[in-house]
Amino acid sequence: MAMEDISVVFLVFGLTGNLLTVLVFRKIGVSKRPTLFFLFVLAITDSVVLVTGLSRYWILNTFDLDIRTLSDPGCKINLFVIYLSMQYSSWILVFVCIERVIKTHFPLQFIRIVTYRRVYVSLIILFFVLSGVDLHFFWTNGIDNFTNGGCGSLTTKDKAFDEFVFVYIDFTFLSAVPFVIMFICNVLLVRTLNRIQRGRASMMHNVMIRRTQRVSVKLTKMLLVNTFYFLVATFPVSVYFIVDSYRRREYEADGNEHSTAILDLVGTITYLIQYSNYSVNFYLYSMVNDKFWNKLKIVCGCYKGIKRQFVAIYTTNSQTTTPNSSSRTTATKADADVNADFCSTGFETQAS
Repeated sequence: MAMEDISVVFLVFGLTGNLLTVLVFRKIGVSKRPTLFFLFVLAITDSVVLVTGLSRYWILNTFDLDIRTLSDPGCKINLFVIYLSMQYSSWILVFVCIERVIKTHFPLQFIRIVTYRRVYVSLIILFFVLSGVDLHFFWTNGIDNFTNGGCGSLTTKDKAFDEFVFVYIDFTFLSAVPFVIMFICNVLLVRTLNRIQRGRASMMHNVMIRRTQRVSVKLTKMLLVNTFYFLVATFPVSVYFIVDSYRRREYEADGNEHSTAILDLVGTITYLIQYSNYSVNFYLYSMVNDKFWNKLKIVCGCYKGIKRQFVAIYTTNSQTTTPNSSSRTTATKADADVNADFCSTGFETQAS
């Protein structure tokens, strides 16, 4: 399978999964659950990454057209948005891990500490901080004679900054610091869950103990999978950028086309691995979290249930009333009531 075919698979499956995640969380009610609001914003951010970055990569390899070179403003905006959205996605995962640590360490104070307002404000502050980190693209990159019509650094000084300074800044904000924080949070969370599990063993029935163990294992598994997959997906491309900054210039100066081609191939592979990180969260939620999967089935099956209810009511009304405008109006109102009851009852049941 060609690289552009793989990118299409990631793009389609990623956008589909993120869309379903948004629909599920909207139905559940993200405004009342801080964790879900984080994941809701994460799904939107990951979609921005896929649309901004992976679609460009696919167009470039399929049609030999770089959308960044269509205009100078487009070049600047695309660079700013792709770096910002990737870093933003990383730090949302950090916030999710911190929120879960607070929930396990301070369960009684959790509702007071982690409020929707604070979550909302923290995401806004994070957005502006990361925007400040990436804002330089608007004056250090663009399209002019220095770039020979391409989208890149505008001066020699800007090029040196991008290749030998910003690569480390991006590595710090995208991968290194987020992973360290997430790893520490996961260690604290696992230790706390184990302590709670041992403390309950003397007070709970065996069936309840097994149920608690299953919940703890699933939660821990999802956190560990997310954290380590995040590292696997983001670390290689960050290292590649650093290596590319030093090696590519040497290879091109020596006329070493073979090594340059290998460097390009490694870059393509690490790019795809990185973009897979923004495509798989939905499937990780579905495989590891039974509650998310059950809610997803309700979202997808809601319309089938509505159709069955509609047929049943329409048949009943047809047998007991004469076909006039009044009976059609009555049936329509009844259908609407059943539709609302069917969907709301299902989600309330799952949310409890």
